[in-house]
Amino acid sequence: MDTHAEFRDSERATLPLRFAVVIGVLALGVGTGADPLAVAALGGGFAFYTGVLQFALLPRFQSDAWIFGMIGADAAFTGLAAAALGLPGPVIAIPVLFAGQHALFLGYRGAGVSAFLGIAAVTGGGVIAGSDVSLAISTTIPLIAGVAALSGYIASGRFAERSMRRKTERNNYSNSRAARMLDGLRPVASAGDETTALEAFARSILTVTGFDAVAVYTRSGGLGFQQRVILSRDGEDNPAGHTTGAFEESMHGDSAAARAAAQGVALAIGPGGSPSEQMPAWATQMGFSSGVVAPMIAGHLTVGVAFGLSREEAGATLARIEDMEQFVSLSSRLVAAHNSGMQPAARNRLSLELDAAGRAGIGEARPIIKMDGLVLDPATDRSSVAGVPVSLSRSEFDLLYALARSPGEVVDPGSLVQSAFGQAPDSGGRTVDATIYRLRRKLSRAPAGDDLVRTVRGKGYLLTPPAIGSESVQESAAITAD
Repeated sequence: MDTHAEFRDSERATLPLRFAVVIGVLALGVGTGADPLAVAALGGGFAFYTGVLQFALLPRFQSDAWIFGMIGADAAFTGLAAAALGLPGPVIAIPVLFAGQHALFLGYRGAGVSAFLGIAAVTGGGVIAGSDVSLAISTTIPLIAGVAALSGYIASGRFAERSMRRKTERNNYSNSRAARMLDGLRPVASAGDETTALEAFARSILTVTGFDAVAVYTRSGGLGFQQRVILSRDGEDNPAGHTTGAFEESMHGDSAAARAAAQGVALAIGPGGSPSEQMPAWATQMGFSSGVVAPMIAGHLTVGVAFGLSREEAGATLARIEDMEQFVSLSSRLVAAHNSGMQPAARNRLSLELDAAGRAGIGEARPIIKMDGLVLDPATDRSSVAGVPVSLSRSEFDLLYALARSPGEVVDPGSLVQSAFGQAPDSGGRTVDATIYRLRRKLSRAPAGDDLVRTVRGKGYLLTPPAIGSESVQESAAITAD
């Protein structure tokens, strides 16, 4: 069974069947001479413990221990019923029902536990009632074990089919998501100027993320971001009569835009959050209630921020946040290329590079790197050091990923520039230095993160994960803590 909630729902859905079988067995027991008071006590006890487990304890304590505790309670009741009604007799229907039910819900694991406990309980109860041990065993084992094995087999096939179906659905969604993102890059790459590129960028965000509106801000030359484009899904370029460019967002301070720019990550914004997660006043005035703000990063520079806005008060889902962050990260370099006057042929080459990077970033090429003390997931740009999540910008993540591909080996700055940023080897020495500085500051906040990235004078940088941190490095004399 995949989840605790699913098991709970399945148990509740079969309650009428459980009660029908138990009541029927107890009624037959009275008809065959069982003590009516004992039978009545069994019926009341079954109703009480089932209600407490199903509606009080199981929803509150959501763990496998309580699920198997329920199996144990069912086995205990089965033993009491066998002691009251005796073997052979209709009482055998109760453990058979429970074993089949648990096997169907939990697979072979539930089948084994329920069958073992049911056989032991019924056999013990039958012996207490005066049945012969060999007769009790021969009555219980074939029926209970057979039903449990058959139900477990049916459940395993169903689980395998469901797992395959969900895997197919995830793959289809991933492929669809990749196609939407990569298709969104093309109009940005083919735009004739910066203004057209920004509009294409905003329209592509609407298509990829499904937000109601998008606002794009770029650096204004000072300490702020100037609003350049605002588009809505219904085709109204300036919602609520708003004039594009009327508002600025600071690059510094506690606003959501400033925080996203400083941290290099997308942030969900909306009511009920901290001041840095509140909706901007201009967005609230236009009737929007929630959204996401994502930084536009080209190389090591934040060139702007993009807002995805929704009229729904419910916060943005994780999938929508990731879509926004992924697409803005991919397309920001294209927008910056228009701003810098890059020629169309060069922009086309950049578009092809981003297409390949996009497939890798969405998880189609670059694998997850896992080593002792360090995990890097390129599909989501998520990283953790010694089990502690570390928030990195896209450029910082790409640089760390490039180093992690060759742990313990010195990588020269030129190779890092080409691998992490897609630039010519001779064009980004300062980019690497600045990004390394920011990366080290963030890694130092995690355990064992202080010496994760080291400098080898005159040669480059190397990654020393905790797993190999105690090993000697040939260039150790040249390594500085910077």
